Amino acid sequence: MKYDIVLRPSYSALQCILNQGESIQAESGSMLAMDATATIEGNMQGGALQALSRAFLTNESFFVTTITANQNDAEVYLAPRTPGDIEVIDISNEEFLVQGGSFLASVGAVETNAKFSGWKGFLGGEGLFMIKVSGTGTLFISSFGGILKKELKPGEQFMVDNGHMVAFSSAIQYDIGKVGQGFGMVTTGEGLAYTFTGPGTLYMQTRNLKTFTETLNPFLPKRENIQGGGLLGNLIGG
Repeated sequence: MKYDIVLRPSYSALQCILNQGESIQAESGSMLAMDATATIEGNMQGGALQALSRAFLTNESFFVTTITANQNDAEVYLAPRTPGDIEVIDISNEEFLVQGGSFLASVGAVETNAKFSGWKGFLGGEGLFMIKVSGTGTLFISSFGGILKKELKPGEQFMVDNGHMVAFSSAIQYDIGKVGQGFGMVTTGEGLAYTFTGPGTLYMQTRNLKTFTETLNPFLPKRENIQGGGLLGNLIGG
């Protein structure tokens, strides 16, 4: 399989060229376009229980989409849920942890499941479960915003805000805790972060989806304005 990441970094899409018999596993709903001769089907990777835990705990889809080429040079385009970039990780009998919503696709003997990431993440309202990606093959991850890659040296410590974490090797040592002091840090939900100890590789995103939606919230129409009147309600109601 050949691949290319196009339109990066803000609106990246994954272009794949598959030979006959080759397949790519993708997050459900990520297929943008594909060769009309290719076959697409949804399946429960790992069985119903594993698929249910992945969907319920990590915000991923219950089904994983498999696209298979029935002739050479079959073209497939995949796109993430949010505007941002795509990164490629080659894994060889290893395991990565990926935030919910950032798994885009994989090629090879790669499996996904939910993995518990720590009680402190749960108490902070974020990061309770992540997606465990394991096996041998190629992993494609996506971000909200650009992707920053950080290589940690042995013993080097580095802190990453929970909302900006995309993926990291499960072999790296980490802890989740609150940083900063003051009542405001608690009430706003800020101050929760991963502290990593190298060696290892981190992938971070430059935007935080949670804070972005909170920024938009004051500008969204209220339910009563839609149902009971106002300019938007009048437009909808005719």
